[in-house]
Amino acid sequence: MKAFFIYLSIFIFCNSISGDNFKERYYFDDPVDQQRFVNLLEDLRCPKCQSSNLSGSNAPIAQDLKLEVYNLIVEGKSDKEITEFLTSRYGNYILYKPPLEVNTLILWMGPFVFLLLILAILFYLRSSSRTRFKNSKDLR
Repeated sequence: MKAFFIYLSIFIFCNSISGDNFKERYYFDDPVDQQRFVNLLEDLRCPKCQSSNLSGSNAPIAQDLKLEVYNLIVEGKSDKEITEFLTSRYGNYILYKPPLEVNTLILWMGPFVFLLLILAILFYLRSSSRTRFKNSKDLR
């Protein structure tokens, strides 16, 4: 029974160490490759978390993608080749800055169109209220 509690306490201790405080480390011989790795992880979106980049995500898919990016850098692939490889698998969604294409046009232009629509509605409401106010003065 005493051995059970020793094993249990060792198990709990090991799990507490490997919790959120632990971050996986990827080691590179070249500091330039290390910086490329950091930049790529910040420019790529986690497919599961949706609003987080790979560097800020602990999801299993994000850990797999970090390892994939690490292996591709070690193999000597360029940043462009790595992003092309990942976009071929996950689409433009994985990029925080998707390219301007026909299928992403609404993503880029949508906010501006929405703003113009709101401004047009406000201008119309303002002008119609002035007309109604002016017409009500004329009726007196």
